Amino acid sequence: MSVEAIRLRAGKFERKIWRRNLRESIASLIVIISFGYFFVRTDEIALRITWALFIAGTVWVLLQLYRKGRTRKIPAEAGSSSCIDFFRSELERQRDLLKNVWPWYLAPLVPGYVALNVAFVIAHPGKLARLAWLDFFFVAIFVGVWKLNQRAARCLQRSIDDLNANAN
Repeated sequence: MSVEAIRLRAGKFERKIWRRNLRESIASLIVIISFGYFFVRTDEIALRITWALFIAGTVWVLLQLYRKGRTRKIPAEAGSSSCIDFFRSELERQRDLLKNVWPWYLAPLVPGYVALNVAFVIAHPGKLARLAWLDFFFVAIFVGVWKLNQRAARCLQRSIDDLNANAN
């Protein structure tokens, strides 16, 4: 593969990751602003704790995405083999991030989810059937996010395999 071809693929990949991070950042800001509004508007301590935990979890996710999920550009002076190695390492880094989405992306939101359950039971002790629907909704979202990230990790692995096959 030529250096130009690698740089072109790497550029497309960088833009794709940048757009993903932008979408995640916008969604996180919407969550933070919305839950911040709920935090300010409620007088119930259990709900305040819930919204604060969701906000803290979302901030943690944003920090991890910034720390681990941003892309790096191929150095301008890199030759063919170092371009391939650099691009491969970026693909692997993103793949590993997506494969391990539970500890850095989903788990930080669990305390808010648990607090929401507690707040709901306190506020509505006789309506546990509604809580079951809420739990189903959250679990479905968590599983959906996990599955989408696993799928994206598999796609990245195919890109890595393709890069390895074409580099030889």
